[in-house]
Amino acid sequence: MMIEDWETGQLYWNCLARHEGDEKKAIADVRKKYFDDFAKTKDLHFFLGTTQAHHHVSLNPFIIIGTFHPKIELQMKLF
Repeated sequence: MMIEDWETGQLYWNCLARHEGDEKKAIADVRKKYFDDFAKTKDLHFFLGTTQAHHHVSLNPFIIIGTFHPKIELQMKLF
């Protein structure tokens, strides 16, 4: 699914600058951040939306327009 989230894009650009233009290393860093940090230590949610340009011509017009990743809170902590 295509990602249009600006924070993910900025993470990529920062990683690309850190690795002096090496796209493979930058992509690996972004994947590591999402798979090793957000997916394992946070409650990761994706906000989906559509764009009018792809809404009627694509089999799947949805794109990721944002992410939300708060810390995990166990239900029993509320008592």
